[in-house]
Amino acid sequence: MELQFTKHSASESSVNLSLSLTFPSTSPQRATKQDWPPIKPRLIDTLKGRRRLLQRDYDTCLFVKVYMEGVPIGRKLDLSTFSGYESLLENLSHMFNTSIICGNHRDRKHHVLTYQDTDGDWMMVGDIPWEMFLETVRRLKITKPERC
Repeated sequence: MELQFTKHSASESSVNLSLSLTFPSTSPQRATKQDWPPIKPRLIDTLKGRRRLLQRDYDTCLFVKVYMEGVPIGRKLDLSTFSGYESLLENLSHMFNTSIICGNHRDRKHHVLTYQDTDGDWMMVGDIPWEMFLETVRRLKITKPERC
C-alpha cells in the first residue's frame, strides 16, 4: 500500500492523494473440500463414525405420516418404536385425544385406524400381522367408522 501527499507552493493549494494496492501474482491454492475446515485426522474419523451411526439409526426408523379426519395438520410417527398394534393405538389415542379401535368393530363412539399400503390401497389396521404391517404401511389415517 502506498500513500502520497504532495504540497505545492503557497499559491497553489492542491493535494494529491493516491492509494495503490498490489496483489501477489501467484494466488495461494484454495483448500479442497476434504481439507477444510482444518481439523485433526482423529476428529475426522470420529465424525465419520458418528455419521455412519446416525445413518444406521435412520435406516432402522420407520416414519409415517398420521392424519385424522377433521384435523388439518398431520403428524409424523416412528413405527419402529412400537411393539405392536396395542401400543400404537394407545399412543395415537393420546396424541389425537380420541378413542381409536382397529379391526371390524363398528362403534360410533370410536374412530377407526386405517393405513395405505405400498399399492396405494386403504386397509383396516389389524388385519395382518404386525411385522407384515411394518413392511407395507406408507401412511396412517384415523377415520370415522361410517367411512370404512
